[in-house]
Amino acid sequence: MKFWWIILLGFVPGSALAAGESREALAILEKMAEASQKVNYSGTFMFQHGNQVETSRIAHFVNPAGGVLERLETLDGPAREVIRNNDQVTCYLPGSKTVLIDPRGSRQFPVRVEQIQEIVQHYNVVKGGMDRVAGMQCQWVTLTPNDNLRYTRRFCAELNTGLPLQARTLNDKNKTLEAFAFSTLDIGGSFRREMVQSKYAAMSVKQNWRVDRSALSADDSGDSGWVVQSPPAGFRKLMELRRSMVGKKGKASHLVYSDGLAAVSIFIEPGAKPDQKQALRHQGALHIYSHVVAGHTVTILGETPAETVLRFARSLEPKTAATALR
Repeated sequence: MKFWWIILLGFVPGSALAAGESREALAILEKMAEASQKVNYSGTFMFQHGNQVETSRIAHFVNPAGGVLERLETLDGPAREVIRNNDQVTCYLPGSKTVLIDPRGSRQFPVRVEQIQEIVQHYNVVKGGMDRVAGMQCQWVTLTPNDNLRYTRRFCAELNTGLPLQARTLNDKNKTLEAFAFSTLDIGGSFRREMVQSKYAAMSVKQNWRVDRSALSADDSGDSGWVVQSPPAGFRKLMELRRSMVGKKGKASHLVYSDGLAAVSIFIEPGAKPDQKQALRHQGALHIYSHVVAGHTVTILGETPAETVLRFARSLEPKTAATALR
């Protein structure tokens, strides 16, 4: 594999067994990373974050050219349907009769494992035991962070395809903050158009649902007008853009950073309430911090411990201010 040299750099004489186990664990991780791009599957899964549990159904198809068609529908709580056609994602919200269209896509389900070479620099990857989920055999692999800026992640990957059948996010006290697991699952099979067609598309047109295309007007030039001077170690920028806001003046800026497992999103909107105070809250594994910077309302959402989100907040500033300091 292309990243085995990373293990060799940390090789200690007499640790051949540990090195072998590390290679096996990384092979599982790489297989998981490839699964979302190569494996067709459909099934039902449960997602738990904090005290909330949500059940959803998903159908996911890929073709040899790399195209992806996907449909995800919540089965309890407020109705929501997400249709993915390659990079374009359309979200139907029947409760508010709204359609949201985003051309940039979203994080892949059930997990997105990328930047493997970077991941092994900040996580210790260990192969675990065997288990059985949704009637299928799977292998556990644990990623334990080397610092306090990340959570421990555990995945149980299906033996043949590497598709994660169950995942858990744990804090430093080994408490589960977030988890998902398939309850029913079919892997493989040929493409079936009806499984990825929206059941709300025709209704949304007939009933004249509100269509939010504000994401389509985003400026993808890569200049948000803001900069994170010193992002936490291991986090690199995946996206930077500026977009118009429905019913508001000015444009909001959006930056996304990731360490290959966890993502941090930064939203900057012009204007702030005179009495607006900083606030830090969390739900499950997600920490949300909001405060005011240079007359803008900044909201940072991170699938990380609070300290990571706060470090991003302390490092964020307008590019004009950053340039003036040089």
